[in-house]
Amino acid sequence: MEGSKTRISSRAGAQGPKRDGIDRMGTEGTFKLLLEFSIPAVVGVLVQMLYNVIDAVYVGHAVGADGLAATTVANPTMTALVAVAMLVGVGGNALAAIKLGERRKDMAERVVGTSLVLLLGAAALLWIASPFALEPILRYSGADEVVLPLALDFMAVIIAGCPLQFIAFGMNNFIRTAGRPNRALGSMLVGTASNVVLGYLFIIVLDGGMRGAGLATVCSWGVSAAFVMQFFLKKDSPLPLVRPLRSFQPRTALRVCALGVAPAVTELGWAVSSMIINNLLVSYGSADALGSDGALAIMRVLSAVGLFTFMPSMGIAMGAQPIIGYNYGARSFHRMKRVLAQAIALGIAITAPLWATVILAPDLYAHLFGLPDQYLGETAWALVLYLMFIPILPIQTIGSNYFDATGQAAKATVLTLTRQILFLIPLLLVCPIALPHLLPITPLESVWFAPSLSDITSTLIVSAFLAFEWRRLKRLERGKPGEARRSPSK
Repeated sequence: MEGSKTRISSRAGAQGPKRDGIDRMGTEGTFKLLLEFSIPAVVGVLVQMLYNVIDAVYVGHAVGADGLAATTVANPTMTALVAVAMLVGVGGNALAAIKLGERRKDMAERVVGTSLVLLLGAAALLWIASPFALEPILRYSGADEVVLPLALDFMAVIIAGCPLQFIAFGMNNFIRTAGRPNRALGSMLVGTASNVVLGYLFIIVLDGGMRGAGLATVCSWGVSAAFVMQFFLKKDSPLPLVRPLRSFQPRTALRVCALGVAPAVTELGWAVSSMIINNLLVSYGSADALGSDGALAIMRVLSAVGLFTFMPSMGIAMGAQPIIGYNYGARSFHRMKRVLAQAIALGIAITAPLWATVILAPDLYAHLFGLPDQYLGETAWALVLYLMFIPILPIQTIGSNYFDATGQAAKATVLTLTRQILFLIPLLLVCPIALPHLLPITPLESVWFAPSLSDITSTLIVSAFLAFEWRRLKRLERGKPGEARRSPSK
């Protein structure tokens, strides 16, 4: 063992200081690394969430409930765009981390170039498809004749700027893997700061309405994208972007997409379930005193606050991923186990207080978005129903992400499907019919409660998978024949 450590150290030293920030993922204390990588990631994903929240707050005050309803029906399409960025960005990041742990830096650099080509290719396809697909998608997402023009105004600008979004969010993941978590955070901070200023300018001062909201978001993506690309193009970059077209390899592209399926499915699951939720809200809302547009406006608040409480777990999962992936490539299974346990504990420790603020003071969140007074009471109650089991969700989020970080794409995808598709969609359809007979809630309130039931059931499934994985890692630590050298990265 000591001889192995000596060889690793000598090889790291031979490659100079550029690898120091990368190699320490296999040597420094795990909790110190987890905090160093996760805190910027948590702040980063909260900042990323603010892109939508800032627009919603400005739109709620400047355009009103119809504007909020428009952002609600646009949200599934926005989520699908994030899914594309995560398919490539998170998948490529997982593969690059494993390759760095295996001491194959040249392959990691090829992954970066391949990922950029994939992102720009996806943006080109969206440009081609959007003139034909955008309006039907928005209609299916719940847009009526009043809301549809507002949603089209917003999304037309967003689609035009999607290459900037893909670079800003997709390529940002690699900065963290290169051992620069604070730089990764910086790229998000500059974009969000721009969105705050430009959103106020375009929506409030210039009265730009929904187009102004879209333009502010796209311009802020441009600022982030420039910040990200400067990192990869500078001469002393620890993970440089070298001739992306020459770096592109179909086999590597397929592997990137395979590892990115799970997080992409998470986002696409949100998109699909959001479409279903919106249609159910229109149906049950029209039979409720709120009305369909009121139900959609409240849903915009629920999704924004839900992201606020959910995103810290996602940030910790993102911070843990390169550490777990690197140590998996280096076959340091004891460090992987430690990082996984520490990440879940940290996720619960952060999520629980955020959840408590929502449960104890839901009125504060209801007031933030400028909803009419008649919606505030129902919004506060809907927040409680929608977020009831959020404190245990870090187990599901970090656990499923662990399987992605270790190259077990099939397991990660299945576990992701349980929460967003396999459990949530049936519950959305059944709960409004069954729950009013069992609990003192209306069919509309049952729609808001269904995601909470999906959270708890999917968490139990992930917990079972993690229990089996823990035993597998123990066998690997003992060096059972046939298992210690098996690597899903190949």
